[in-house]
Amino acid sequence: MVWAEKVLSKREVLFFFAGTSLFYIFPFIHADYAYVDDAWRSLLLGDDGWRTHGRVLLEWVVKFFAFNNATINVFPLPLLIATFLISLAMSRLTFWYFPTPNLASCLVVMPMLCNPFFLGNITYQYDGPGMMLTVVAAIYAVTLEKGSILFRGFSTALLIVFILGVYQLSITIFIGLCCVEFLWGLRNKRPVQEVMSDALQRGLQLAVGGFLYYVTIFQMAVNQRMNFSSFNQFWFERIIEKLAFSLRRILELVNAGNLYFVFPLIVFACVGFALIMRDLRVSNGEPWGKIAAFIVCLCAVCVMVAGVPGAMLFAAEPNLEARNYLGFSVVLLFIFLLNYEVSVRFWPALRMFLVVPVLCMFSLCYAYGQIIVAKKELETALATFISYDVVSAPELRSVSVFYFLGAGNGGVWLPRGHGAMIYMPVLKYILSDSSTLLRPHFLTRLGVNNVLDGPREMFKIVAVGDKTFRPVLDRKFYSIYASEAGGFIAMKNMDDADVYIERP
Repeated sequence: MVWAEKVLSKREVLFFFAGTSLFYIFPFIHADYAYVDDAWRSLLLGDDGWRTHGRVLLEWVVKFFAFNNATINVFPLPLLIATFLISLAMSRLTFWYFPTPNLASCLVVMPMLCNPFFLGNITYQYDGPGMMLTVVAAIYAVTLEKGSILFRGFSTALLIVFILGVYQLSITIFIGLCCVEFLWGLRNKRPVQEVMSDALQRGLQLAVGGFLYYVTIFQMAVNQRMNFSSFNQFWFERIIEKLAFSLRRILELVNAGNLYFVFPLIVFACVGFALIMRDLRVSNGEPWGKIAAFIVCLCAVCVMVAGVPGAMLFAAEPNLEARNYLGFSVVLLFIFLLNYEVSVRFWPALRMFLVVPVLCMFSLCYAYGQIIVAKKELETALATFISYDVVSAPELRSVSVFYFLGAGNGGVWLPRGHGAMIYMPVLKYILSDSSTLLRPHFLTRLGVNNVLDGPREMFKIVAVGDKTFRPVLDRKFYSIYASEAGGFIAMKNMDDADVYIERP
């Protein structure tokens, strides 16, 4: 395979990443799905929502793409621009690891975009492009090499401020790439003292960037979304439970159809890590330096693994969403790097084996694309049913406002996607329980713009204390009530099975 061994130029590498990245994001453009917060953000309700959570830079990014002082939805333009920028960043990272890259070298870097758990982030029409830009910033922060040490350090600190100001959890990508940089430096036979010095510089850059963020953008935050767990005798136990939960979710990526390449991928990665540690043991240098480097190597691997859930390990919230697993991109990148290392040492042609897991990630992306299309179709149907009842029922014509009561469950109740989510259970996890079956803002698409979010407590008070409260319609998926306080659209819990019943 001469074509696989060909050394690629910078332009060829960029074309490869630009083409594959556009191919990867096509399902999101095709679906055009308003995911979770997108439904109310598209109505420009609460433009300062990001600012209150210490993410003011994301608000600026959205306004910049819209060329307006309002967060107008101009999807898919921001996604396309972010995709091109992440292609540039992945090209830069490829040359950072491989001065003379070939096709297999490019495949190693693909997980920076093709992280299966990153699909939920990209689904956001508002937040998604900004989250992709944090990956770009993390890559550039690690690969800056021009200028003095002071210039590089300050530039990296500013990029860290950008990452934290857009999406705080993305800092795990920078930390993970620093860990990979340390291990890859030892693989490249760099002096141990030099590699350790670079690691200390990275730690200082992270501290300075975090401090700058704290004294500037963080001060605008008035609502902290994440509260940390209280430090008590159960603190460590909760962390272990969350790590175990994360591992179970990661294992959902493995099924009978991909086990044939997942197993050798992990085995080769272990062999590759052992080879790097062996080279460290026989390298030149002081014994104390090699021992310290060995300890740091083990710690770096642990940090990368813990970086998958990242800061959510210490959060008081009991649930971990798939979109929190940004650090899994770096774990996959490191596994691919180690597989590349083993292949180079024993059988160079085996490097193209990485095509298989990359194609698997593309397959998962397109399967997820079909899931969100199915979700959009179901939500459109339900919104049509509700809108028809609201505008046609005589008892509801005089109601000026309706309060929407979402179902207690049903976020992933999806008959059309049942089969896919049975064989690929990670799809249900990526879709997320936060993606409820329908939101009131969706009804504006059908011309019904007087439906607001309503708390269940309000509904219970009106149902007991308002003598005019009465049921009007009872449907399979929802019920509609009327009262002097307004109308209530109460979604029912989806208790029915979403499996298709075939004729016996």
